[in-house]
Parts: sequence; C-alpha cells; structure tokens
Amino acid sequence: MGDRAYAPVSKPVPVRATNGAANGVGGPPRPAPPPMVPGRVPPPPMYRPKPAQSRPPPRRPRRSARGWCCVCCLWLTLVLVGLVFLGAIAAGVFYVMYHPQLPTFAVTSLRLATLNVSDSDAVTSRIEFTVTARNPNDKIAFAYGDIAASFGADGADIGDGVVPGFLHPAGNTTVIRAAASASAATVDPVVANALRSKKSHAMSAEMDSKVGFQIGRFKSKRINVRVLCAGFSAGVAKPAPAPAPEPIVEVAAAPAPVRGRVRSPRSVIRTSSGGGKMTTTDAKCKLRVKIWIWTF
Repeated sequence: MGDRAYAPVSKPVPVRATNGAANGVGGPPRPAPPPMVPGRVPPPPMYRPKPAQSRPPPRRPRRSARGWCCVCCLWLTLVLVGLVFLGAIAAGVFYVMYHPQLPTFAVTSLRLATLNVSDSDAVTSRIEFTVTARNPNDKIAFAYGDIAASFGADGADIGDGVVPGFLHPAGNTTVIRAAASASAATVDPVVANALRSKKSHAMSAEMDSKVGFQIGRFKSKRINVRVLCAGFSAGVAKPAPAPAPEPIVEVAAAPAPVRGRVRSPRSVIRTSSGGGKMTTTDAKCKLRVKIWIWTF
C-alpha cells in the first residue's frame, strides 16, 4: 500500500467579541486593516499642540532671615579679625619704637611711731614710711593720681593714708615720704591679743592709684594700678625727744646719669611728716594693672 497524502485542515480563527458578539455573529464585521505595502512606513499620529496657557512671571526668591543673620555674622567676624590684626601691628610698632617697661616701687623705710590697742580692741596707730618709685623708660613718663596707701600688721588694718599725685618723668627715680594712721579702729579680738603680745609685727602695704602715660604731648587715659608690698617687719619705735614738725614738701633737682644723650634733670619729692629714725626694710613690691575686668 502506498502512503496517502492528507491536506491540512484549516481551523477557524476566533474573533473577539464586539458588543457581546463573537465570530461576526450578532454585529457588524470588524474592518480589516489596510494592506501593508513593502518598504513603506506608516505615518505617525497627528500631533495636536495644547493651547497656550497664561503663566505668571517668575518671582525672584527672597532671602530668609537666617540667611541675613549668617551674612551679618560673617561681616562682623571679618571686621573684628581686621581690628585685632591692626591692633597687633600697632602694638608691635609701639614696642619696637619705645620698649615700654612697667615702673617699680619699693617701701625702702618704715617707722611704726605709735601702736596702741585698747581693752575694747580699738587700734590707734601712726606709720611713717618712704616709697621709692623708679621709671626705667627713656621716652615714656607716668602721671599718677592721688595714691591711697593702706598698711597692715599681723593681718589687721592698722593705718590708712593718702599720698598726693605726681608726674614721674622718663628715667626718673622719685622718693616719697608720707604717713598713715588709724584712730580707734576696731579689730578682731584674736588679732588684738597678737598685737598686744608681739614686739615685732609682720607688715604689709597696699597702694591704689590711677596712672596714665605720656609721650611728648600725647596723654593717655588713666587706668587703675595696685602696688602690693609684703615680706618686711617693724616694731614700735621709741618716742622721739622732740615734737614732730608739720608736714613739709621739698622738691629737689639732681642731674641724671648721661647715656650718650642729655636727659631732663631728676626730680625728687620728699614729704616729711615726723622725726625719729626710720627703719630700712626689704619689702618686695608687685605692680598689678587693672583694665576693666582684667588684672595683669
């Protein structure tokens, strides 16, 4: 028997339902797509532009308060840095030109003329002292206001006095003699017993004043200075045979040592306020400068 050839059976292609009908039953037939011509590209769909809409003009963005604060802080920092830089330059130039140095003070002699402690712990005293001030600068003078001096013995305040202000020229050594006293000043009972029992007392001195410097015609503002002296002792002096004279102020002039150029004569101020022998001291004094809230 020979092989028989069978023709393939074509199956019907299903058609999707349109309006509830399938395979062309119950509705109009679906239109066939246009025949495709080889080598021809179908045209793109038609573009319909949207109608132009009126848009508001763009607004310029505003800086917030935080941005302005940052800018102000930045400028303020730059200004402060510039001022500090300029101040440092000015201070360096000033130091190179004048070589400024602080004046020195020393209580060179002291006499405890009177020291009485009553039964009610009241102190009556009189202190005569000599202060030597030295200006080591060659071109800078100092102008002192009134100096308030306070003396203590064994931790108790036993005398206060005021020294008149003076001008301290450049390269000058000034000697000041003055007095301090206390009248019925009440002290602690323990301190009063120590003052009665001791013959030699540990002394201390504190002097407050305002001082400004002068360079030629320029005068600066005065600032607060404090001189602290300690490390010396004194005993009650024997009564003088003669009554003390009235306070006398003498101003003497003496030539200063020449160091390659001529200087102004050295003025020495002496304020005497009593007789008797003065006791030489080895007090160590420290100068403290106070500018606003800082103390150097």
